[in-house]
Amino acid sequence: MVKTNQITDLAANDVTLNGLMTECFGEIREYGFYYGIDAQTNEKIVVGKNEFVAMPFKTTLTDLIPGKYYYKAFATNATGTGYGPIDEFTIRKANDDSIIINLDGKELTFDVQPITDKGYTLVPQRTIFEGLQANVKWDEKTQTVTANKGAFTVNLVIGGNAYINGVLTPLDVPARIVDGRTLIPLRFVSEAMNCKVDWVAAAHTIIINSDQVLQIK
Repeated sequence: MVKTNQITDLAANDVTLNGLMTECFGEIREYGFYYGIDAQTNEKIVVGKNEFVAMPFKTTLTDLIPGKYYYKAFATNATGTGYGPIDEFTIRKANDDSIIINLDGKELTFDVQPITDKGYTLVPQRTIFEGLQANVKWDEKTQTVTANKGAFTVNLVIGGNAYINGVLTPLDVPARIVDGRTLIPLRFVSEAMNCKVDWVAAAHTIIINSDQVLQIK
């Protein structure tokens, strides 16, 4: 009946929450969001009432203090209330320059912090590939990472070239090994797996959405 969608318009202290009524089953008496600083999401925001048509909806939170927040969409009809999954986002402290990576509403945790090279973010390969639900293999002899997901196969050679489905593809910053971990270019890999990637400079956050796919070229 209702789905929690990924945040948009993330700024230093503001964010837009998004939801979707997938089906109505009669009148939707009210719909909106629950949010809070823990997974209990105790704060309720009613976005609208008395709807008969399934549709997307949103609300904007402003003047938020730094910290991690959780939110979920809800919709209520005559038989009860349905809830979307709980998603999360972070409002950063002003002096915090670390990079946050949000994949489908969940913030990724890395054992080695992402780094930036020539304006491109590199991340530990296993965490991002597992987050994208891709199968990943490492070939020590050729120093190559291979990831498969559906119709896509991505090969990244350490310090060298990249291939998508066997086709040589331009790569601004190659994969590398740092502190024993293989770091790969985040935007290249995500878009190669047909995901939408947005950089939110004000929040130092990269938002990856695997639901809003790009057209296959």
